[in-house]
Amino acid sequence: MSVETGQRTFATASAEDIRALREVLREFGRSEIRPNVRALEAAGTLPKEMYRRIGELGAFGCAFPESLGGSAMGIEAMAVCAEELAYAYPPLSAGMNMQGATVPLTILQWGAAAQVERYVPGLISGRKIGFNAMTEPDGGSDFVGAMRTRTVRNGGDYVLNGSKMWITNADVADVGIVYCKTDPAAGHKGVSAFLVERNTPGFQTRRIKCSVLGSLMTTNELHFTDMRVPAGQMLGEEGEGFRIAMSAMDYGRVVIAARSLGLARACLDASVEYADLRTAFGQKIGNFQMIKKMIAEMVCDVAAAQELVYGTARKFDAGQVSTRDSSIAKFFAGEAANRAAQSASEIFGGYAFSDELPISIYLNYAKLWQTGEGSANLQRVLIADDALGWKSLDRHQRAPRKLPQ
Repeated sequence: MSVETGQRTFATASAEDIRALREVLREFGRSEIRPNVRALEAAGTLPKEMYRRIGELGAFGCAFPESLGGSAMGIEAMAVCAEELAYAYPPLSAGMNMQGATVPLTILQWGAAAQVERYVPGLISGRKIGFNAMTEPDGGSDFVGAMRTRTVRNGGDYVLNGSKMWITNADVADVGIVYCKTDPAAGHKGVSAFLVERNTPGFQTRRIKCSVLGSLMTTNELHFTDMRVPAGQMLGEEGEGFRIAMSAMDYGRVVIAARSLGLARACLDASVEYADLRTAFGQKIGNFQMIKKMIAEMVCDVAAAQELVYGTARKFDAGQVSTRDSSIAKFFAGEAANRAAQSASEIFGGYAFSDELPISIYLNYAKLWQTGEGSANLQRVLIADDALGWKSLDRHQRAPRKLPQ
């Protein structure tokens, strides 16, 4: 069955189909990802072959029509894939945003037919790598006010100058979305979005070394120096960049919430297993009340996050897109992942710092994901203002556009 919305058509897969998809991804994580993590990390770069294999499983294409190479299963199915990949190994789940949501879904929602056909199939298959360039050195959450990247029309091209910061996978990517000011005096109405290929003259990347995140997800600084982009590479219309960015964050937050849920589950399962094996003072550490307390709290956090994440995903599949729902799910799942990672590190003690175990990776990615797609403190402000009736979280809901099926 498919549900028609003003923005696009989401297909709703059956519960049986979604369970089968979860098992496929879970088995792939058990047999192909976890046994190879140390070798992949030692290689020191994004594993493009692994991305292609994940793409072949259909993980990136859940929310896309079959005509583009997707499965048309919907956002709930996408969330399942994001959760299972994060459970297997958090760094590899970054592809669910760049390959399965934030980049290709934004192109599908706002792009011209030629743009959709040129970029979306490669991204969701994992054959092409995407990036999303919104954040700048002077600001993250205040990306409009802090935006210094400018572009001016010159004949049939736009000429871009400026820089971006903390851009995932940009050094190995093929194409991305770059936000810039086309009219600096117009505030959020002066922002536009462009599709930019990495080999464009005037485009440089510098990888930012973040050892605590491992090597399977890179983050980068981007520089644009008189970079000429054809007018046909504009995404949407001039001045629509802010609306485009807000729509991208709606479903991007659902995906990052699902990734946080997967990480919290991984912490819980690792902690339960360890507490049942490790002994101290003549008994299993699971017998100690403080250990029981932490495990019980993780169980409850995971259960609550599941309800928020999948409740929000199902609303998206029913055409009920809501910034409020995605913001709440993202905030709570991020908090749950942080609490679970901290508890796991206390349960594992000194072993949490060993490279032979993923606990330190869980800690670092849990904290990272609190920031991605809008920081935890920003979500607190937005959610509180909405509750107080001062600013509706759904105030930026867009007028619908007709999109390709």
